[in-house]
Amino acid sequence: MKKQALIGLAALLMSCTKTYNTPEAKIGLAQCLVDKGAVMYGAEWCGYCATEKKEFGPAWEILKKNYVECSDEGSKEDQQKCEREGIRTFPAWKFRNGKTVKGYHPNFLPTLAEASGCD
Repeated sequence: MKKQALIGLAALLMSCTKTYNTPEAKIGLAQCLVDKGAVMYGAEWCGYCATEKKEFGPAWEILKKNYVECSDEGSKEDQQKCEREGIRTFPAWKFRNGKTVKGYHPNFLPTLAEASGCD
């Protein structure tokens, strides 16, 4: 009986987490993130940053205008913005609502959706 209850609870929790496993879902999330003023801070040498960009797939084209390159590869303006914002962990996402998501999260798309209010 307990095992069935746990399986049911796990299924319920999984159904509450929206998945972003289609290009359309990722494009919708990317557009919502832009609309909500999300900004991604990253560095050219950051493997997790590259992983997140790749995970968005074609939707990255929507988000890349809200990307700030904090490494020496970025503009002086971008580097100064990273310093001003105190960004030292990559990737970092900042949202207009004051929330921040720092570091890599294996299931980061739902995490970004929730933090931004796009869920």
